[in-house]
Amino acid sequence: MALDHGILLETGTNEFEIVEFIIKSDTKEHHFGINVAKVREVIRFPEIVKVPDAHPSVVGTANIRQKLIPIIDLAQWLELKYDEDYKEKKIIVTFFNHQYNGFVVDEVVRIHRITWADIKDYSSITDFSLVETVLGVVDIGGNLIQLLDFEKIVLELNPETGLKDIEVDYSKAPQREGKTVYLAEDSSVIRRFLHSHLEQSGYTTFSFENGKLLLNKMKEQLPDLVVTDLEMPVTDGAFVVKTIRSHPDTRDLPVLVFSSLASEENERKVMSVGANRFIGKPDTDILVNEVDKYLI
Repeated sequence: MALDHGILLETGTNEFEIVEFIIKSDTKEHHFGINVAKVREVIRFPEIVKVPDAHPSVVGTANIRQKLIPIIDLAQWLELKYDEDYKEKKIIVTFFNHQYNGFVVDEVVRIHRITWADIKDYSSITDFSLVETVLGVVDIGGNLIQLLDFEKIVLELNPETGLKDIEVDYSKAPQREGKTVYLAEDSSVIRRFLHSHLEQSGYTTFSFENGKLLLNKMKEQLPDLVVTDLEMPVTDGAFVVKTIRSHPDTRDLPVLVFSSLASEENERKVMSVGANRFIGKPDTDILVNEVDKYLI
């Protein structure tokens, strides 16, 4: 089942869509969700080739549409169960951070449209063993759907896909002095990493864990440039861009989007609501140079 991304909701409404899927353990069904923007298609379990010395959760690789894609047993990763009987299972094929992956699940239920404000803090979930891998939860029809941090899962499976070192030209520090950058990023690791490098390069930097906090700060003081993630709780990056462009005082403010949802389609969508630049994670190495282009 391929997903038609052309029918998705309007960009900048603070809404998004999730694919609900189920993983069955010995005692219960666990309902999870993934952002539709990360999903390419859902397929039956394919023929796989075992990979020597691979992570135990990687059951092998499969040739899917002429691409060699790692197949990851999500239940094993989450330590819910270990089951090698895959013939009735489904694969959610994803694309983010410039790479494809396939995740083994028991059942794919349906697509739901929700807002970022619907997501509750993960501390309210009952599966406390999963807390570090859950971004948040949403209650739909009495089912508690847990939104998994797929970027964290892939990073731990393949650390080489992580953040790239940033080489900063410190000779430009005097030119950066007095320029203020606002950064919205829900990942604390990425937020600290980017904040540190922007500050070290000479920019005055304020960082926020979601778009709402950034927009609230702009009511007090305007920055010289905004860097924002797309996927964030409460208020997402596309809504941030659209809001900035809707006010005369900020209509010309440079806005850079930094997101794992790197595709021509997503770039087109955020550019259509007014972003100046789309940078795909994990290309952190070019971020300071891109900020320099607009402020120096």
